[in-house]
Amino acid sequence: MISYSRSDRSRRNNSKGKQLEKLILAGCTYYQQKGIAAIEKTPEPFGVLKKYNDGTFLGRFYRRAQPDFQGTLSDGRSIIFEAKSTEDDRINQSVLTKAQHDYSELHYQLGAYVGVCVQIKKIYAFIPWEIWRQMKEVYGRKYLTEKEAAVYSVKTPGFIGFLEYQDKESNHLVSVCKEAPTK
Repeated sequence: MISYSRSDRSRRNNSKGKQLEKLILAGCTYYQQKGIAAIEKTPEPFGVLKKYNDGTFLGRFYRRAQPDFQGTLSDGRSIIFEAKSTEDDRINQSVLTKAQHDYSELHYQLGAYVGVCVQIKKIYAFIPWEIWRQMKEVYGRKYLTEKEAAVYSVKTPGFIGFLEYQDKESNHLVSVCKEAPTK
């Protein structure tokens, strides 16, 4: 059996997370071109403190991170969501920092479409905030399994279609937002 060091696993998880974000960004581009939404990656709260002649620098994160993506849907609602990836067969509610959770909750209470876009092994899903925030009450624990996340699976035609999910009863794609009206 192959044993991986913690740093190897961290490197793989980081790589998977970056790939997930690239697929989400491709989805953002698709939805913008269709007039369905304008969504952007939230810049990391990072600042350069000092630059050195050899091209290196000293920097630091200057505030707690917000959710990864923010924007506006064509119906006028805001959209806020975090992106998380795991090789495990479950995703823990605790993968969000307190700041990310609180920011998501604030926007949810104000009427935004909020959730967590996840990749659990080969499942891509958008977990609505009303489920994520009440994981303990809904599932009796603070994690979702791959099978449970599959209920919220989204289409992945070369990008992550996080605004469209597969309705398990009708087997049809359902969109959370209509296309922009034609002018």
